[in-house]
Amino acid sequence: MAAITTTVPALAGEVRVRTATAQATTGQTDWIAVPKWAKYAKVYLNLTAVAGTTPICTLSLRDVVPGFTAASDDSYVINLAEHTALTGITAASILVVDVGPGITGIADDVTNAAAASSRVAINTILPTLLGIKVLNDRTTGDETYTYTLDIVFRA
Repeated sequence: MAAITTTVPALAGEVRVRTATAQATTGQTDWIAVPKWAKYAKVYLNLTAVAGTTPICTLSLRDVVPGFTAASDDSYVINLAEHTALTGITAASILVVDVGPGITGIADDVTNAAAASSRVAINTILPTLLGIKVLNDRTTGDETYTYTLDIVFRA
């Protein structure tokens, strides 16, 4: 169990969540306080370099069970809209995730490429706290990942 700490976006609704250079740590989750006016979010994982024997960088979006706050611990975390992690990225590329009600009609489109830039969509309302987890798979212990992680909220 770890305490959840949050980042509050500026009024423009754009946040550089993380810049990681040769990051080897696994399983980091960044928590963003979703602005009350926001209806949609766009998450950008720009993986600029991967190194190692079998690199896999995987993105997932998280939600906190209602009734818990930023002071709560991460034992009360669920996957956003019941999705597990997206397909792991194995090469430098950009993954864009659109989140919001009605963005794809009634179905989700969560199939992304492992080695090419791609876009996915999750048709759900935004939670109060949005967790963005980047899992760096250290299968052989020599993998490192260089990336930026950004989010943009829109009304």
